[in-house]
Amino acid sequence: MLVTLAACALAWSPPSASPRPGVSRSAFSQRVPVTMIGGLGDSLKKAQDLMKNISPEKIKKAQEMSMKMQDLQKELAATEIECKSADGRITVVYTGQSVPLSVSIDPAAMAQSAPELSEALTNALKQAFINSRKHADGRMMALYEEAGLGDLLRMQAEMQK
Repeated sequence: MLVTLAACALAWSPPSASPRPGVSRSAFSQRVPVTMIGGLGDSLKKAQDLMKNISPEKIKKAQEMSMKMQDLQKELAATEIECKSADGRITVVYTGQSVPLSVSIDPAAMAQSAPELSEALTNALKQAFINSRKHADGRMMALYEEAGLGDLLRMQAEMQK
């Protein structure tokens, strides 16, 4: 494969006209040195060595985990997390992926001053976002626990603090 790649790189010839106006043809007429491609062989060898150490069971487990992650993302996208302001006059809805869906304001809330309404709305938005993240984090933790990787997720959370 490496030989084929090197042969293709050496056989390649640039187009007759410069693909970008104002750039001379000489900038595109240089051939790729074989030494640049030589590094690819090392990476390929390392990848092959790593693959030898991965059992079919581990590959199957990784595929199952990937499918479960996709299912979880779909579930979170369809989940609605609702949060109300302290007085209950403002309702904010986010998805489980922290995407805002709606904001509903009771007409009675309009009797408040602009700063009071702004503060209530801001607090409801923030709390809805926090609730959405907590829900997603909890579901993610359950998935990781099921796979035996709960410690890894907890360690990552500690590092982010």
